[in-house]
Amino acid sequence: DIDEDALARALRELGDEPHARRIAGAVLDAQPRSTRALAEVVRASVPAARRRSGDPAKRVFQVLRIMVNDEVGVLERTLEQGLDALVPGGRFAVISFHSVEDRMVKRAFRTAADGGCTCPPGLPCVCGAQPVARLVRRKPWTATPAEVAVNRRSTSARLRVVERIPTDAPEGEP
Repeated sequence: DIDEDALARALRELGDEPHARRIAGAVLDAQPRSTRALAEVVRASVPAARRRSGDPAKRVFQVLRIMVNDEVGVLERTLEQGLDALVPGGRFAVISFHSVEDRMVKRAFRTAADGGCTCPPGLPCVCGAQPVARLVRRKPWTATPAEVAVNRRSTSARLRVVERIPTDAPEGEP
């Protein structure tokens, strides 16, 4: 069971759904018993004039899949373990397909590259943060128009890469 606040928060955070509260209330009121019924409830809860690109039910199904499969938790653990497993010079590449995943990868890679520095941007670091990786490229790689022509789904793909840098600790010490 999930309450309206939790469902609305998930729709907003995991699906970037602007009508999250309205959809969450409608879904919990209707208690649909099939995917078709769920899609109809979602579509009916967002007037056509207020819809942004595409079917709002698509985002709801995406959010439900992310929640059921614990995809956010899996990605968090994978990013942490992947960065820890890198040897100096090793590279870690991640392809993300939607904004929630890409934000998580971007944040994890940025933290690895700046060591979690909390100092104001543009000033020298005095907080003692130690970077463990460097960004191979600041911006993600995206599909070229030729690639998109061959595979339309590649449009949303974002590739980010970091490279492990040597640490100051002697070999065998943490």
